[in-house]
Amino acid sequence: MRVLLIAVGNPLRRDDGIAHRVLEILDPDLASGATALGVHQLTPEIAEDLSRHEIAIVIDADLQPGEAYLEEVLEPDRPTALGHELGVAEVAALARKLYDWKGACVLCHVPGADFAEGGGFSDEAEGNAWRAARLIEELLANPSST
Repeated sequence: MRVLLIAVGNPLRRDDGIAHRVLEILDPDLASGATALGVHQLTPEIAEDLSRHEIAIVIDADLQPGEAYLEEVLEPDRPTALGHELGVAEVAALARKLYDWKGACVLCHVPGADFAEGGGFSDEAEGNAWRAARLIEELLANPSST
């Protein structure tokens, strides 16, 4: 199974870069067959990357407090204009439309608390990064659940 892991966020804005930390935490044995991609934001070009994988897991910081969780990405409610930054649903829709992609897409929300300039992570984001890594590992161990 071809898996794409996409970490989205700016590591220079504290918890905004927590997705990159999740990639560091993942069990190398489970993630060894996956392709990892780190980006500051999602752009239309990423649709082509999705098209070459059966499962795409997009990891991103979340402003809403709580625990990390996975969410299946569905088609967007309405078409959106192309810009320099897109949501996960829009990128997946582009992959489906332009490349006839039939894969599954999952968004991993990683709540944070501090999005100020600087490095390092809040305790909340660090804890959620570990929870997110475990959720992704469970998904990778049992991909038929997507």
